[in-house]
Amino acid sequence: MNRRLLLGAGALALLVAAGAGGRLLLRKLSFFSVRRIELIGARYLTPAEVTRALRLPSGANIFDDTEPLARRANAIPGVLEARITRRIPGALRVVVHEAEPVALAERGGRLVLLDATGRTLPFDPTSPAADLPLADPDSAVAGLLTRVRESDPELFARVERGSRLRQDVALDVGEGRILFRAGASSDEIRDLSLVASVLARQGKSWRELDARFLPRVIVRGSGA
Repeated sequence: MNRRLLLGAGALALLVAAGAGGRLLLRKLSFFSVRRIELIGARYLTPAEVTRALRLPSGANIFDDTEPLARRANAIPGVLEARITRRIPGALRVVVHEAEPVALAERGGRLVLLDATGRTLPFDPTSPAADLPLADPDSAVAGLLTRVRESDPELFARVERGSRLRQDVALDVGEGRILFRAGASSDEIRDLSLVASVLARQGKSWRELDARFLPRVIVRGSGA
């Protein structure tokens, strides 16, 4: 620890011990001016985007009230939760929890990311989203894909596209198409996966698995 930082730490301890008056003095010391923003927990947001959203005033000090900054950080599109902490002598740490994309959708001739409710996320759909399926921008489709990812990651990895069919959802995978009720539960998804596994072990191909009438799964296609 260099001499300047050691002196600053000593001054900090004395002033904090003095209570509110000490904190007021700390806010006037250039030693504690904000010189860096640290972004923690982000996969899609960049430090530049977060810094712009915080709108730090000139001469900001790490002992200024962080509540306004936290409100601005929580208002960033795609952020579910954000909090601000101080890191002495001159850094603010922004810890974010981003909405998790579940699919890619086509909008206006370009690809966008969808969250679990089917809403568009403002993130750049590049390499982190490379393995996501295409999907209709629909809350039922996005919700089902979210439950598939949670209950059967291997099945989710094989989904190429999710589509809305009236009250149902169709998932296109390499082997064919799987039909679910829009509100299918995690247990129903696992039941369907079990049937698909049995068919695979028996070497039977299929064109469509219809899981809308569980506990019965209707198997359609050659070899079924």
